Amino acid sequence: MGLKNTAMKFFMAEEQEERGFESPRLVKSGHLNILVRTPVSFGDVREYADALMSGCAIMVDFNAVDSALKNRIFDYLNGVSYIIGAHISKVSDNLLMYAPEYVEIDKEAAPKRSSMRSWLG
Repeated sequence: MGLKNTAMKFFMAEEQEERGFESPRLVKSGHLNILVRTPVSFGDVREYADALMSGCAIMVDFNAVDSALKNRIFDYLNGVSYIIGAHISKVSDNLLMYAPEYVEIDKEAAPKRSSMRSWLG
């Protein structure tokens, strides 16, 4: 029985290597940190890049910066995202979401408002 089990383990390991199985990545639900940040200077961006590289998702609100600084921050974070394979999603005109590669972002479009107003506003 011992020889049979040893042989089975040996042959099963070879089959798995031939198929090219990769070790699975375990991501526990409820354990994703999402940071919401509003940069005021270019110096803030390094902290955001470090957090993104460590596995956090970041929502960056560009309302507090001018367009030149917004472009510098955007370029820097897009470069970091490209290197680590992160996803970028536009939430609104001045709000972007940077998420690690193992996080899937599913954005649903908001329904268009009709000309009639509801009591909800």
